Amino acid sequence: MLSFNKFKKSLGYALAGLAEELRVGHSFRVQAIILVALILMVVVLRVRSVDAAILILVATGVVVLELVNSVFERLLDIISPGLDSHARDIKDIMAGAVLIGALASLIIGVIIIIPYFRT
Repeated sequence: MLSFNKFKKSLGYALAGLAEELRVGHSFRVQAIILVALILMVVVLRVRSVDAAILILVATGVVVLELVNSVFERLLDIISPGLDSHARDIKDIMAGAVLIGALASLIIGVIIIIPYFRT
C-alpha cells in the first residue's frame, strides 16, 4: 500500500540532500544556475516542446552526474582520507565523466538553440 507519510519523508531527505549539495558543492551550484537559466531561455524563446524536453533532459543529466560525482568524492574521503593514487584516479575519472557530459550537453544545446536566434 502507498503511504503518503513515507513519500513525504523520502521527499524531505531528497530535498535535504540537494540543499546540502547546494551549500557545499560549487560545481553543482554553477550547473544548477545554468539549468535554471536554460529553462528561462526555453520559455523566453518559446522553444518547441520536443526541443525543450531534449535540452532540459541533457542539462539535468549533467546535474545528476555531478551529484553522483559528489557522492563518489565523499565516499572516497571516508574510505581513503589520505587520497591514495587509486582514490585520486577515481575522483579524476568521475570529474572526467562530468566534463564529457557537460560538453555533450553544451554541443546539443548549441545545435538546438541556434535556429531559434535566426528566426
